[in-house]
Amino acid sequence: MEVLLSPDQTDEEKIKSLQRALFYESQYRSAIISGAISYYDANLTKDLIETDVLYRDESGTLNSSLKLVGLQAPCRFSDFIAKWTERFIDPAYAEKNEIFSDTRQFLIDSYNNHQRDHTIEYWYTNDKGKELFLSQRFLLTQNEAGDVCTLAALSNTTHAKRIEAQNHRDELEHHAYHDPITGGYNYLKFQKKLNEAGIQGSIISIDIHAFKIINTICGIETGDRVIRAVWNRLQEVFDYSKGELAAHINADQFIIFTPTNTREEIINKIKAVSYALNLISADLSVPQIKPYFGISEWFPGKKIESVYSESVTAKNNAKRLQNCEYSFFERDDLSRLVREESIINGFEDALANNEFHIWYQPKYNPKTHEMIGAEALVRWIKNGQFYVSPGEFIPLFENNGLIKNFDQYIFRNVCKQQKKWQEMGKKIVPVSVNLSRASLYYKDIISIFSHIADSVGIDKKLVPIEITETAAITNTSIKNIAKAFTDAGFILHMDDFGSGYSSLSTLNTMQFETWKLDKSLIDFIGNYGGERLIVHVVQLAKELGIFVTAEGVETKEQTEFLIEIGCDSIQGYYYSKPVDSEKFELLLDQPQ
Repeated sequence: MEVLLSPDQTDEEKIKSLQRALFYESQYRSAIISGAISYYDANLTKDLIETDVLYRDESGTLNSSLKLVGLQAPCRFSDFIAKWTERFIDPAYAEKNEIFSDTRQFLIDSYNNHQRDHTIEYWYTNDKGKELFLSQRFLLTQNEAGDVCTLAALSNTTHAKRIEAQNHRDELEHHAYHDPITGGYNYLKFQKKLNEAGIQGSIISIDIHAFKIINTICGIETGDRVIRAVWNRLQEVFDYSKGELAAHINADQFIIFTPTNTREEIINKIKAVSYALNLISADLSVPQIKPYFGISEWFPGKKIESVYSESVTAKNNAKRLQNCEYSFFERDDLSRLVREESIINGFEDALANNEFHIWYQPKYNPKTHEMIGAEALVRWIKNGQFYVSPGEFIPLFENNGLIKNFDQYIFRNVCKQQKKWQEMGKKIVPVSVNLSRASLYYKDIISIFSHIADSVGIDKKLVPIEITETAAITNTSIKNIAKAFTDAGFILHMDDFGSGYSSLSTLNTMQFETWKLDKSLIDFIGNYGGERLIVHVVQLAKELGIFVTAEGVETKEQTEFLIEIGCDSIQGYYYSKPVDSEKFELLLDQPQ
């Protein structure tokens, strides 16, 4: 025991300090050995256990631990620990823990390094085959002679360990089956509960119109509050005791099951949900909540994923129609699903057969009429004909995860073509490549694109990356992503600028070299208010040192207006439609 005494203390004060220290040590010692099934004192400096080590079995009987391992008191501490370790502790566990290599020296070194307390925990199977979780604790002190000593206490903490393990399992199950935003069921739990119930009925998919606007204008935190409010309203409308279920899937996507196929009952239920959700706008001071619903029949044995896909198809039909908030899945919709499935299934063959062709739309300096760049566009050409438009197949690829490989394929081919033209001695202009919003969520996308460009041997500045404004503002990590791209040597263009809801305060923090004005803005030319808007956007870009490209320019009047306000480049039918690589190569050869 060590007690620090001040030289200024009187003898009486020193005695009281020693008494107080002895009292606290006694109390601490009592706390350690209370509930222990075995405890003993050992002198580590002398490597000595003077008295027998007793342990209490589950029946309460005292037994000799020394006798159990073939020793008797007094004995060497190191001998007892070695035999105990050999008999009761898993060799693999002992090998990984430094304390077992030379326990006595380890504890002495620990004391000298002011580490006075060590605990070892391990599973042990007794002679009856019962598993126990044991906790071996060493409390280190120093006696009056200066020897390092230890109080060793062994506790059976099996019950606490099993409670801890059960709590951990419960926590894992909660995370596996509950949504982190709402705290309610997630899609996995929904599927499990519905399959267990085995009740025929209808699956309803729900999403919120223009929910991204709420996230953008009001912030992600408010968006999450809206999601929780939607969930709470659903709990008020649906009755779990009647077999109804609901779950939050992701973003603003929800799924519902109701045990009926009667359209009148379903429509009444939808109206009740719609009314309840309308109240959220006033409660949270957010834009009007407008839900869309898609409904499809489900019966036991049918895949929930398939029926949910049908309901989403029906919901998208409702979105396409005006003044319609719900739609039932019809057999006629199967033709659309079959076509979409055919497009998805044809992806791998299309890659293998080089059916995806790169086309180029030139960008011109409107003052000099010099071609200063191009945008790479993709065309799916099969049997010599355009097979599917990008507007149809790209969203499908985004939804099912194919887009990552597709984006890499397009980027790699653009890099190879640029390298080929470079080696041919052609005049090279930067050809920008679109990166889909889904690909932005892959953590390794930057390193992959960088590796492709490096392996082909093309300067990254000759293959700028285009990211749509909508993709940028809906990805909370865009600032870090943009910085990583530019740090890797890429140039970034913000595509479709003006079509989304960018926060002007964040535009300067995004490392985009170019803003590409969306065609919807260009179409305002000729309208006073629209023209003033374009003027101010271009002025803002100039002040921020950002290059401006106008997309979708089709007329002389539009071109002259853009020249007048200082637009840097123009892309559109006025100068050139998208052309294949052979025709673009001829444009590269034309004198400027």
